[in-house]
Amino acid sequence: MHKSDRQQETLRSVAESYEGFIIDLFGVVHDGVRSFPPAIEALGYLRSARKRICLLSNSPRRAHQVANRLHSMKIDMRYYDTLITSGELVFEALATREHPFMPALGSRYLHIGPGELSGLLTGLAFRRVADASHADFVLATGAFGQTADLAELKEAAARHLPLICANPDLSVMIGDREVACAGVVAAEYETVGGRVYRFGKPTLPTYQKALRTMQLPPSRVLAIGDSLETDIRGASQANVTSALVLSGIHHDYLMTRHGFDRPAFEQLCEKLGARPRLVLSSLGLKEVALDTGYEWQ
Repeated sequence: MHKSDRQQETLRSVAESYEGFIIDLFGVVHDGVRSFPPAIEALGYLRSARKRICLLSNSPRRAHQVANRLHSMKIDMRYYDTLITSGELVFEALATREHPFMPALGSRYLHIGPGELSGLLTGLAFRRVADASHADFVLATGAFGQTADLAELKEAAARHLPLICANPDLSVMIGDREVACAGVVAAEYETVGGRVYRFGKPTLPTYQKALRTMQLPPSRVLAIGDSLETDIRGASQANVTSALVLSGIHHDYLMTRHGFDRPAFEQLCEKLGARPRLVLSSLGLKEVALDTGYEWQ
């Protein structure tokens, strides 16, 4: 395929080459406040074409909670096959204790994040405590300044407590606001010598689980997301082809009043060590590719 032909690629034309799609939520299907109509249309088209769809989100919530939120945005199970959240991955890991470090994990945890997310482990035999001195581990669902502060984090690191990160993202766009996520806490914890376990994108087990739910090999799947650092890097580690949409976290950096900033894109790809095979301004059937760096399979 000639470069000029590839530059006319759209999601509709590319979809013919894949049987399954791993699709991010925030910045791709919705902005945390409202859904994107073209994205819903795209999901409907893929489902009508009998494509398998796994929605994969770094939301630090249980999957059924996110499903309820999607339903309120008119995105029900007609539009996808499975839904995986990083919060659900944490819940499952702590319920089964199959992760190598978990059998020795105590039952008391210090929560860092919004109060509304403090109940992630409800139903399991764990108890939330108010300070690091009484905790066996740290559970991070959001950023600082809400239920704990940096001093608590330093004390937890000094006591060698493991930190479980329920959302590896550094930030997310909610409406027109950029909101810090638990990934910021995890990164800070590592700088003060703490040990971190991340659940969700870009970790390889997360993508392997998504592939298992679709019962497809990596070569038959396209991953779509708005973050080079999590969505695109994670897909690359799993040998899954990826597409970046610019309706989320990278929009202001890569889309200028003159259009797509290709030099900035190349620089960011180099910095983060990840590159998608397709760049779209948003998730929509008729969106023409802004960049196609590789031949399609």
